[in-house]
Amino acid sequence: MPSLKRPLPVLIIGNGPVGLLLAYGLVKQDGDLTLTPVPVILVARHLRRLGVPKAHALSPRSLEICRQLNVPVHVLRSLPAHREDAQYVQFVTNLSGQNLGRLDYERMHADVLNYSPEMTHNVSQPDLEEILETLLLQDPTTQHLVDYRKGWTWTGYEERMDANGTTYCVSRVEDTYTGEETTVESLMIVGADGANSAVRNALGIKSEGEQTADVMMTIHFHADLRAVVGDRVGMLHWILDPEARGFIISYDLDCNHVLIHNVAPDDPLASFTPDKCMRIVRAAIGQDVPFDFECSMPWILTRKVARQYYRGNVVLAGDAAHQYPPTGGLGMNSGIGDAHNLVYKIAATYHAWADMPAMFASYEAERRPVAVRNSLQSVKNGKNIFAMLKALGTTSSDPAIARMEMERSLADPRKLAHLKALIQEQAEHFDNLNLHLGYIYYSAYQPKSASTYHPAYVRGARMPHAWVKSKQPVFNNLKPVDLSYMAGDIGQDKLQKWQYSTLDLVPAASYVLIHSGSWGKKALQLRMLLAAHRIPLVILEAGKDFEFVDKKAGKVWQDGFGLKHGAVLVRPDQHVEAVPGKDAVPQAIVDQVLLTLTI
Repeated sequence: MPSLKRPLPVLIIGNGPVGLLLAYGLVKQDGDLTLTPVPVILVARHLRRLGVPKAHALSPRSLEICRQLNVPVHVLRSLPAHREDAQYVQFVTNLSGQNLGRLDYERMHADVLNYSPEMTHNVSQPDLEEILETLLLQDPTTQHLVDYRKGWTWTGYEERMDANGTTYCVSRVEDTYTGEETTVESLMIVGADGANSAVRNALGIKSEGEQTADVMMTIHFHADLRAVVGDRVGMLHWILDPEARGFIISYDLDCNHVLIHNVAPDDPLASFTPDKCMRIVRAAIGQDVPFDFECSMPWILTRKVARQYYRGNVVLAGDAAHQYPPTGGLGMNSGIGDAHNLVYKIAATYHAWADMPAMFASYEAERRPVAVRNSLQSVKNGKNIFAMLKALGTTSSDPAIARMEMERSLADPRKLAHLKALIQEQAEHFDNLNLHLGYIYYSAYQPKSASTYHPAYVRGARMPHAWVKSKQPVFNNLKPVDLSYMAGDIGQDKLQKWQYSTLDLVPAASYVLIHSGSWGKKALQLRMLLAAHRIPLVILEAGKDFEFVDKKAGKVWQDGFGLKHGAVLVRPDQHVEAVPGKDAVPQAIVDQVLLTLTI
């Protein structure tokens, strides 16, 4: 295998959702803008991906990001689990037994569309990876820009400096199956290689966090459970039966499931043979249904966040930077947010309107606090819900006796009422809209609730969503938002009107300034000043280039940013950079932008 001596811009280690999305975001042409894409080399350790479904929930924010980065959201929504099967969380003794309560799952109803053009969709991680990989390799505009090497293991690197004083990385990689070694030169390395990151270990970066005493066993199986659950469909079924205590994730109710089993303290992991795992699955189902056992894997309810996100020319993303329990569905979504933040910053470095050290420093300053908050919420969710499952007071290690104790508790009206109240207290666990949409960069903001989201019109916030329609060709070739899955809930009128969001006004490779007329001359001056630093700027005037579908919502949006006399400057990642007022000076805004982009 020959060494790759040309210094490629970016070497990405890992082909999970984060590595693939980052690669696609960098190589994909962005509409009519003249910026050239960023070539990448993507290294993956194995030839084939693991079949275990793992993560499943794509949050509204993640789907907004996919939409901006040209990932066809309608294709993702065509895959299970579909909304009609996935919008609830059920609490049952087993799938065939007593139903003790139901909660909404991630607010999959029409009111979310007031805050985001997308609502949560559930798709298994391998399916998401396959779609991203197909886009990367089969899109005719990107094929020649990515060098995708499967079956390569990254083993280390060193930094060197060329004759011009430019620092670059020389990575050592070897064929995973033959051991043949080679080297790859790149200007930077992105470690998106998972929880056991070789890149993080090579950098010597430690993690902070906590580890609970809760040991879990993931059991993957295939079965058609539709007839078993009947009208009690749900993305998650929490099982209270002592032998199977945990929850079932139904990636596809007709065939594909994972049981996350809470292992008892006195239950040795070595005892989890295939036969034992199958007994646990049968107990969770509660009746004799044919199923195929695939595999099992133990893990500990823990959280870890890297103390640093970068060192030199090397940066961490996704699970390489942070690991959470699955309680809350925040892990993969946090990683997608990492990739989104890096796409425009790496592109800015490549196009010479930003410095690499400044970009990586701002990435760490923005994304690490998000990871810490999400990790704490995930552990809180896990502790609360597994404490609730233990509230039945079953103490026997004998499954038959423990089940009798559970049935006695459920027959006690006082204990049953207490359990149902505890179930309702878990609502925040399954409604994380504020964590998904409400984080604010450059801010010490700490959300009081994971659920209650209030749009913020300040620097660092994701630009709030409102439905808009174009009066000029501002959306380029962007297709309307696909809300066909909501047609029965919102009606044909809204289906026709709700096609584009304010978020669609922001291309992935340019800053955008939105004003309502009074800032017109300053907008042109700002564009000229930014152009001197090679920073692209799109200028849009509300009422001229686009208008709001709902006048009341539009007034709230414009008043929030003070557009009557001012403007809003939005970064390529759809986060607010500045909210300049009537008396703001364009040069001061440029200086603020440069503080983030350069050192």
